[in-house]
Amino acid sequence: MKIYSFPTFNLTKLLYTAEELGQDYELVLLDPSKMEHKSPEHLLRHPLGKVPALEWQGKCYFESNNLCRLMAELNGNRLYGDTPEAHAVVNQWIDFFGYQVGKWMMVYAWEEAIKPAFFKKTPDANLIAEAAEFLAQQLPIVDDNLTANEFLAGAELTIADTTAFALTQIESFTSLDLGAYPNLVRWYGQMAERPATARGLDKLPGRAIFPFLQK
Repeated sequence: MKIYSFPTFNLTKLLYTAEELGQDYELVLLDPSKMEHKSPEHLLRHPLGKVPALEWQGKCYFESNNLCRLMAELNGNRLYGDTPEAHAVVNQWIDFFGYQVGKWMMVYAWEEAIKPAFFKKTPDANLIAEAAEFLAQQLPIVDDNLTANEFLAGAELTIADTTAFALTQIESFTSLDLGAYPNLVRWYGQMAERPATARGLDKLPGRAIFPFLQK
């Protein structure tokens, strides 16, 4: 199994998942400054020239959440559950973060970190305020769920946690403050301390998720 990417939050989803599963993989780091993700070779892996992409048995696949599901299924549905109902619970939290919480966290990352670093532009305060408003509706739902559950989908770690944790790490590079959500903070700290998280970060140069981002 080969994973093609440069350091991003979407890559760490795959690294944390693979390390939790004990999945063997080779990480092939692309150089975005050389536009290697837009090369003809990579466009065969991902038609939009984005990252990450995964190669398995001669075929390539893309979309980070999908790749985490694929790895879980290749490992006997570990971290995914054994029934359609279990899959539904895991998937609802993957999608809740992917389409809701993570979407608005990425607004913070784009406005406060990526735009200033790459484009030398000032953050748009209106967009950040909009993101804050939506997160104020969504993060209490996550916090309430973690009141009764150790992990997002219940008592056991799943790919809902590995994917959501990677997105939640956006707070480390922005003004996001999770302090009002004690159960989310507990889960976040627990995920940060897992050995698989450390092993995943060790695969990145300087252990940097996004090398140019500074809080």
